[in-house]
Amino acid sequence: MQAPALALQYGTSANLAARIALHAECSVNAYGWQRWVFDRLELTTGTRVLEVACGTGRLWIENRERIPRGLRPVLSDLSPAMLLTTRKANVDGRFVAAAMPDLPFDDGAFDVVIANHMLYHVDDRPRGLREIRRVLAEGGRLIASTNGLQHLHELKLLMREFGIEGSDVSASFTLENGEAQLREVFPDVTCAEYDDALRVTDPALVLGYLASMSAGAAEIVATHAVAMRAAVEQQVARDGAFHIRKSTGAFLARA
Repeated sequence: MQAPALALQYGTSANLAARIALHAECSVNAYGWQRWVFDRLELTTGTRVLEVACGTGRLWIENRERIPRGLRPVLSDLSPAMLLTTRKANVDGRFVAAAMPDLPFDDGAFDVVIANHMLYHVDDRPRGLREIRRVLAEGGRLIASTNGLQHLHELKLLMREFGIEGSDVSASFTLENGEAQLREVFPDVTCAEYDDALRVTDPALVLGYLASMSAGAAEIVATHAVAMRAAVEQQVARDGAFHIRKSTGAFLARA
């Protein structure tokens, strides 16, 4: 996604919030995604940690009671609105407006860097990965989450049926092709997958998710809301829910 498009998409936190709502309310895995990611950070009081593209700060909000005493992560995002939303949620950290692939930090400044579902947005990803490696101390770790090719397959079919673009936004950095990209910069890379799916019974959550994709998507949803709602309701009536597969996980790369 080009920088102007990213700025428009994330100019406020509303679009991201609509997408989070679908996962928060319909995921079948009771052990939430943000807690699963947090498990892999292995944070202690003295850990120097950076999250790039922190969004609305859900990682820290949903793990507030698990944050080691005295830890103040550095939270960066290209969107001042995202940083403001996170500040208002009383997340204790240092906030920096910054956009990948550039990171305005010293060499070796961090022990852990978190890139939670964002590397596929970085146009010059090789440069971005080199920047992450630069700001990591020797032995430091990158936790980079992303999706697999089959992620939200049924939702993507619905998008294509109604001509909504953007169904393959994460295709440039997936669970299938991400390891090879990371190994260009990091010698030690492993991958863990998060087992989950969506069970949707409220069509409004699906329509809200689709409308959040872009201004064009919102127009299509507004125009075809009745037909789209009917398509979801038909599957709910037949199967008890609109079942959507998920394929997501995280790479752990060590400097």
